[in-house]
Amino acid sequence: MKYLVFIAALAAAGYYYLEHTRSQSNASALNLVLSEARKGEVDLFALKDALTKHVYAICDSNSSRLLESERSVSDCEQLHDIKHAECNERVFRLAPLTITDRDEVVDYAKRYVRCSLPYEDLSYQPIK
Repeated sequence: MKYLVFIAALAAAGYYYLEHTRSQSNASALNLVLSEARKGEVDLFALKDALTKHVYAICDSNSSRLLESERSVSDCEQLHDIKHAECNERVFRLAPLTITDRDEVVDYAKRYVRCSLPYEDLSYQPIK
């Protein structure tokens, strides 16, 4: 019986660790791409992936605001996933496969976040 409790505690700790590291990596993904843009070229697919993670991080950081209005982080992420294809087409339709200008990367990032955030009342740091 005590082994069962130990295994349950271990599983809960593992789940918490994975969620915490996922949240941290999502929050830092866009910063990594922006620092890459300062040095040289940015791959469009890496930018799209980083922006998706950035929107997930915005949903995670607004979890209390979402719960106050009877919404959840998973609802936020699912609504983003629905808008994802539409926003990719709208924002990145004429984008080159590699972007060399950092200001252009920031512009694409701002436009994608504005398009794909499912709720307008979420707060986040502006992309600079």
